[in-house]
Order: sequence, then C-alpha cells, then structure tokens
Amino acid sequence: MQPIILYDIPSKLPKKKWAPNPSKTRFCFGYKDLPYEVIWVEFCDIVATMKGVGASPTAGKRYTVPTIKDPNTGVVISDSHAIAKYLDETYPDKPLIPRGAHVLLETFETLYINTVMIPSFKLLATRTLEIQNDISRQVFIQSRLKMFRETRWEDIAPEGKAQQMWAALKKNLDVVDGWYQKSEGRWIMGDTFSFADIVVVSWMVWWNAILNKQERQEVHTLHGGRWARLLADVNAECNTELGSFEEHSRSLL
Repeated sequence: MQPIILYDIPSKLPKKKWAPNPSKTRFCFGYKDLPYEVIWVEFCDIVATMKGVGASPTAGKRYTVPTIKDPNTGVVISDSHAIAKYLDETYPDKPLIPRGAHVLLETFETLYINTVMIPSFKLLATRTLEIQNDISRQVFIQSRLKMFRETRWEDIAPEGKAQQMWAALKKNLDVVDGWYQKSEGRWIMGDTFSFADIVVVSWMVWWNAILNKQERQEVHTLHGGRWARLLADVNAECNTELGSFEEHSRSLL
C-alpha cells in the first residue's frame, strides 16, 4: 500500500504539528494503521495548493486542511469528518464511525464546537498567531479579522475579555465532562471508541500547542485529570504521540 498524502499546516514549533483538524486525521491514520506522509502547506498557500491538487472547497466555500490524496484510489478529499467517513468506507477494518452513527457523530462535533470552542475562539486565535511562521502571519490575521468581523487585531481578545474567555473554556468543559460521566464507560459511546473521542482530544492538541505551561496544567487537572487521561488513552488507542508537552516545548512558557 502506498502512503496516503496528508496536507497540513506547519508552525514554529519543533515538530510543526498544531492544528486540530489535521490532528483528527492523524489519529484516524494511527487507529487504522494506515501509512501516510505529510506535505506542509503554509496558511498563505492553502487556497492555491488545494486548487492545484484538485480538492473541493468545504463549508463556507473555503479551501481548508486537512486534505488527503490517496494514491491507492486517486481520491482527493477535504474536511476531517468526510475523511474519516472515506477511510471507513475504503479501509473498513477498525471503524471510526460505528454503523448508523454518521449523523450522530457529525452532530456531536458541532455541539462540542458550539459549547466549548466558540465562546473562547478569539482568545485561541490570538495565541495561534504566536506560533505561525512569519510568511503566514498577515494572511492569518486578515482571515481572522474577517471571521470575527473586527477591524483591529488588538480588539479581538483584549486583556479583560481574554480572561473571561479563558474562564469560559474551563467552565464549558464541565458540560463535556457530564457527557462522559453519562456514557458510563471509557469513551463518549461507552465502551466503544469512536471519532467522537478523536474530536475531543484533537482540540486539546491545539491547546497544548498554544497555551502556556500553567494554562495547560489547569486544563489537564480539571475534572480529576480527565482531559490528560483522555488524551493519553486516545494516543494509546491510535498508536500516536500527539499533543504531548514535550512536542510543544517551544510554545508559551
């Protein structure tokens, strides 16, 4: 089998990896034991590169990563959930999405983003800028200003609002902790590992890349250490090492 090509965004971090959505695909490859290789695409080059490889735009008619190109089938596909569905259909061993649960897991991902990520997204965007390579900084800034309908970068997450956003992120994890408690198992679907668990920890990979050491420790010790434990469990399940403190040693101290 030829390695599947993954298009991902680099950063200033030692191992370059940081982005949550490509992390989902990395976990999927690891879980299914599928070989892959990475082509790094700077933020400023995503549109041209994705058009060049024949990818289709995703939600909002935007060109995004992750995108994969599978030389074994000739398929080019974008969007992490669509990629997981494709991998299940093409390489059915060890399914990521249990039979009949596609819509359920898609809805779960949307609910997770709306519950945890959206209230704090501006703060996380300002931290993400700090690890962008210089060539991509201005394109990243302009894209986020447009997304947030702001005109000045300093207005996105000023100190007072930034503290509120940080508090909201930790508070909103209470809701997700409740979901896991109700599952009465190791995973969000009880004893069944699924793409839902990959979704949760992939955002943690991002946080570990951009938060400082104290903030990372605050998140990892919430709810009896659930989030550090879940990240470790998913890495073990997928035979990966994503989101470790060592991997992100260059992030904010």
